[in-house]
Amino acid sequence: MIGLGRKKEKLVQIDSAHVKGEPGTGYESRGSKGPFECQNCEYYRPSNSSCGQEDMVSVSKQPKTSDGRVKVDPKGCCEYVERIGKEK
Repeated sequence: MIGLGRKKEKLVQIDSAHVKGEPGTGYESRGSKGPFECQNCEYYRPSNSSCGQEDMVSVSKQPKTSDGRVKVDPKGCCEYVERIGKEK
């Protein structure tokens, strides 16, 4: 029997209205906005390497900072990225 003794994981519901790029995947071709990275996103705070995007804060299972933001890797990325572009 398949799955004996294993709990069925609850799927996380993604708020598709906030996903950037192609509907359903978030895909975008390379452009002038820079890379898909937390450190190139308007929700990223470099002082404590955290994200303040509302869906990430309410849904993510990543550790939280003392002010309730989500601790993230600067080179990481999520589907809610709002790229700000590289300064020249």
